[in-house]
Amino acid sequence: MILCVTLNPLVDTSFFVDEIRPVYRTEVKRVTHVAGGKGTNVARALKGMGEPARAFTLLGGWTGRHHAALMEADGLETVIAWISGETRLSITIVDQHYEQRGYFTPPPVLTPEDISVVRATFAQAIEGASAMCICGSAPGKEGAALVPEFLQAATARGIPTLLDTYGEALRQGLPARPTIVKANRKEVSEYLGCPLDTLADRLKALDELLKRGARWAIITLGEEGALFATEEKRWSARPPHVQVINPMGSGDAMTAAAISALLRGWPPEECFRYGMAAAVANVTSFVPCALSEQEIKAMLERIVLTPL
Repeated sequence: MILCVTLNPLVDTSFFVDEIRPVYRTEVKRVTHVAGGKGTNVARALKGMGEPARAFTLLGGWTGRHHAALMEADGLETVIAWISGETRLSITIVDQHYEQRGYFTPPPVLTPEDISVVRATFAQAIEGASAMCICGSAPGKEGAALVPEFLQAATARGIPTLLDTYGEALRQGLPARPTIVKANRKEVSEYLGCPLDTLADRLKALDELLKRGARWAIITLGEEGALFATEEKRWSARPPHVQVINPMGSGDAMTAAAISALLRGWPPEECFRYGMAAAVANVTSFVPCALSEQEIKAMLERIVLTPL
């Protein structure tokens, strides 16, 4: 079972309209609600792949109750730390061409009592886990401080970990030596304080992530694909041409597939290829991480890795 940790979840509500215009009133044609947050997306993708997963998250208030109901409707196994603050809400406006505008409420502030609840609930959630991923942002410095603590708890149990975050959570998490670190170009650039405009810049960034604690490192590049490094080798992958419906959640699909392949004992480059296939398959539908093992395998043969 893979434990998927989301410290800063949200209910992702989408309003579908004919077109986005700066007018007072716009008629909404359709509304969807999704239990959002990167770790929850990963758990959803793993479920679609037939991989046992457990979603651990922090919820509070009416939005938190809505989020819990949505996870239940998705059929996810969940462990919830109920906190005092209100779970985030996002409103995304989507037109008929899938152009989007997103609006996000602020994260809750974690109190000392909340932190105690989160720690106690996490101890229950990690029982029986064979791997763990921590995905997404952390709510404030209090949330960021939980990242290395949770990674160390997993390492003490001898299970592999994947960290996909940024900012203070990445700074604190890397020294805890996660098995895999994954971040996008902007996040890594801000973390290292240098541009990642050239291939040489990006290769140096991969080396730095490894030097600072990662066993494997992935930098995602959006439409340009992704780069992957171990201590011995490096690869790049460019996505094949597909019709892009919604790129949201593609990084989470990559996380799910990569950590699943790692548990299967696949070689590093095949874990990366499988992750890339999942990321590309994800963009072909609107709901993040609503993909199957068959869809990933169908995309796998189209993923070409280039050694660097």
